[in-house]
Amino acid sequence: MRTKPLKLLILFCFLIVAAMFSSCEKKTDEDKLKISYGTSFGMCVGYCNSQLFISKAKIELKKYENKPNAAPKVCTAEMAETDWSKLADSIDLNVFNQLKESYGCPDCADGGAEWIQIEYGDKKHKVTFEYGKEPNEVKPYISTLRAQFATFKDCK
Repeated sequence: MRTKPLKLLILFCFLIVAAMFSSCEKKTDEDKLKISYGTSFGMCVGYCNSQLFISKAKIELKKYENKPNAAPKVCTAEMAETDWSKLADSIDLNVFNQLKESYGCPDCADGGAEWIQIEYGDKKHKVTFEYGKEPNEVKPYISTLRAQFATFKDCK
């Protein structure tokens, strides 16, 4: 009857390993996450307002001209899965959702404005700030958003 203790030991080890793997959850479900980033300059001629939309594996840039009824320029690209995961993992939704909606005086005296909007499931929060003067809480990922934005410099 030695097989019963051996079976119990194997079952116990299996349960421990299964429990370890089930506790390794990701911070967010990346399929539910959508990130938008943009810049605007009110006293400007040309394409002065830009919006970058990022979701899993897809990036889209829309550039708007400061003219009534002007159609936006639209450029799209793919984002490497590792880059998307790195960006998604760098965002602490609890911290972001507690930020104020506006910091400083965005686009005052034509200094420009930047904004970040994060949607997760049915929750959406947008934070706007003076161009180049982001709140400390977004520093872990603002450089990634700006770098992705810069990849579209040839969007015509």
